[in-house]
Amino acid sequence: MRRSHLLVLMNTALLTGCVPVSPRIAMADRDPLRRAVVEDVADGMSRIFEAADTTLVPSRAMTGSFDAALMAALRAKGFPVAVSVGRGKAFDCRVDPLEGNMYRVTVHVGDTELSRLWVLDGATAYSGGAWARRE
Repeated sequence: MRRSHLLVLMNTALLTGCVPVSPRIAMADRDPLRRAVVEDVADGMSRIFEAADTTLVPSRAMTGSFDAALMAALRAKGFPVAVSVGRGKAFDCRVDPLEGNMYRVTVHVGDTELSRLWVLDGATAYSGGAWARRE
C-alpha cells in the first residue's frame, strides 16, 4: 500500500515538473488605458524636457505594473533615474478616476505639473485633450 502511494506521488511530481509555464504578462500590457498612458507620458515628457539633462527621482515607491512600465518607458526615452533626492527632479505620475470611464493623469517633474484627461471606451483608450502645464 505504501509503495503505491509513493509511486503515485512520484509520478505526480514528475508530471507537474513537465507542465509548461506560461509567460508572465504585466497588467500594464493587458490594460489599454495603462499602456496608452505610459506611451503618452513618456512621449509628452520627452517633448517638454531634455531627457539627458533631466534626472528623475521618484517621490514614492514605484511599485506595481503601471509604475514599472512607466519607468522602463522613460528610461528607454533617455531619462536617467536616481534614488537620491539631491541628484535630480522629484517625479510622480498618478492616474485618478474621475467619473465613469474618465481618468485624470497627473505628472509632477520638479515644480512642473502636467495633467491630461483620458477616456477608456471598452478596449480603446484615448486622450480627452491636450496636456495642461503648470509651473
